[in-house]
Amino acid sequence: MARFTTTFKQYIKHVQRADRYFGYDLRGLAKISNLLGFLYEDWWNIEFSGLDRLPAEGPAVIVGNTSGLLPWTPLMLIYALMSRRQNPRRVSVLADMDWIGDERAYQFLLELGFVPWSSANMKRLIDEGDLVAIFPEMFEAKNYWERYRLYEFDWTRLLPAVEQNVKIFPLASIGQDDAMPTFLNLDGLAKFLNIPSYPITPFFPWLPFPVNLTSYAQKWHMHILPACNYERKTGRDEIEEVVKTQARFIEGEIQAEINRMIRARLKRHEY
Repeated sequence: MARFTTTFKQYIKHVQRADRYFGYDLRGLAKISNLLGFLYEDWWNIEFSGLDRLPAEGPAVIVGNTSGLLPWTPLMLIYALMSRRQNPRRVSVLADMDWIGDERAYQFLLELGFVPWSSANMKRLIDEGDLVAIFPEMFEAKNYWERYRLYEFDWTRLLPAVEQNVKIFPLASIGQDDAMPTFLNLDGLAKFLNIPSYPITPFFPWLPFPVNLTSYAQKWHMHILPACNYERKTGRDEIEEVVKTQARFIEGEIQAEINRMIRARLKRHEY
């Protein structure tokens, strides 16, 4: 804890003023900060650009792509924001969590900054001036040949942000699907176990826990794009139309950026 306090002094000052109404606890991040730092800086050697586009204070929403049963992409976003020397920020990750049966795992995710998805929870975070992240594809394991192809975004997830007239920033990430390739997803078994997916990877479920949660040392690239521009409306039907348009636009922007980053990676011969 002493090392965490020294390393993330500015971040701690920032979050000490934050409300803990959803169970957030600095001690949770302190427990895994060394692991997150190793993954971010050494194992995946993440190159993160565009963080300076985020506001230093006040509400904003980040919408990103991800895949897999474990929330590594959101955790890397959390680490990137907490380790910034200038204007570190706490980010709350809204996600479907009802399927998590283990109470300890559920509580630990709350401590890290994950929040059960609901429109009311998102509005409360925005009203508090928090930075919020949503990953519409979270916990969906894509087969290897589908990697970096975005699933259709649920437009209702953006409704609270547009209603509150909050800035929305797309986040495009590559590397995670190559680091943890999924060869097959057993949908029937996943449904039986009441979990979003049951991926077959080079590690899971063949190796013993926790080794089966490992990954290849594949470099990641993460990039925050400029905020979306949308016209503020007051009528319900008009707002919903704006949200649907924005959902399609953000999905397209992220997909285009992913394609660009993959082409750039191929030119650099990063495999």
